[in-house]
Amino acid sequence: MSDRISGRDYIQLRDFLSREFGLFFEPSKVTFLENRLLPLLAEMRLESLNDMISCVRTDFFWRGRFLDALTTNETWFFRHPRHFDILREDILPALVRERAKSRRREIEIWSAGCSIGAEACSIAITMHEVLQDAPDWSLRIIGSDVSPQAITRAHEGIYTGSEVRLLSGLLLNRYFMPVDDNNYKIKPELQNLITYEIRNLLEEPWPDREFDVIFCRNTMIYFKDETKAKLTERFYKALRTGGIFIPGATETIHWVGNNEFEREFIRGEYIYRKRMGNNEYILYQFVTSSDLLRALNILVKEHFEYRLQTITQMSHTSPKKALIVPIRFIDRVERLFSDALLKPLLRENVSQ
Repeated sequence: MSDRISGRDYIQLRDFLSREFGLFFEPSKVTFLENRLLPLLAEMRLESLNDMISCVRTDFFWRGRFLDALTTNETWFFRHPRHFDILREDILPALVRERAKSRRREIEIWSAGCSIGAEACSIAITMHEVLQDAPDWSLRIIGSDVSPQAITRAHEGIYTGSEVRLLSGLLLNRYFMPVDDNNYKIKPELQNLITYEIRNLLEEPWPDREFDVIFCRNTMIYFKDETKAKLTERFYKALRTGGIFIPGATETIHWVGNNEFEREFIRGEYIYRKRMGNNEYILYQFVTSSDLLRALNILVKEHFEYRLQTITQMSHTSPKKALIVPIRFIDRVERLFSDALLKPLLRENVSQ
């Protein structure tokens, strides 16, 4: 086993990483690859990178260790604190005001590339601090990462003193329990806000869901520009209208399309907002109040954005309100209505 990666091995490794994970390492990163992978090769007791690639293709455990070696960097709670200042002072209060008007008291955030969960937990702490006096709100955080080992540790919820070093004594006592002199376990009431999942961002398709805020920081730095552009477009589509995308502090957006993000400069940082579009909606009017209630329950259960609007009654027994849904949901909403045998009396496009 050599202590260097040859030019031929580099090409084989580069092509495998690009094809399998979308990761890209330029020739200048060969020393980095040597430092990360050759010790792992010795640990696996294999003779060549070709043997390692064959093993990683089929062995779930070593696949995880391989990804950890390549992508895991030091992480800690409230890394780059200004992003969490923006979340606490600007994004969440605006969402609360907006949702209070529509009575849709829920907020969903995705931490994409969450590693061991420090970012997802930092988001959870921030949300809990902002909404601790509003127990009727539904708060949901998804933390995803390609590394099984990282997600296993995120599920355990135990962090070192170094990883929680930016937490004040108040927050540490409020949200963590000491395990020993240098380790702390996050309390269940906070951990329960987070759902962790193993996810390769390049996999097709992503789950059919939408978020109010997406964090994807220091994850796309491993990808080619065209891969970054593709992923940025997919993040755009996974956001609700007006939703916020937060990349790493030194990262730039690599996708420009017809529906590009609006860049906003807040507290010395750039964040990206999904354009509000042309404010097109679909108005659904139902024959009976019972049908309106069934339709409303479907939208609430499936976490769709909606509003109720007062209308002129078609008859003295018909509902006084109609249901308004953003036009981007039309296919999914009408499929759900059809499955429930719900037939709106009237459906029309409206602008608001």
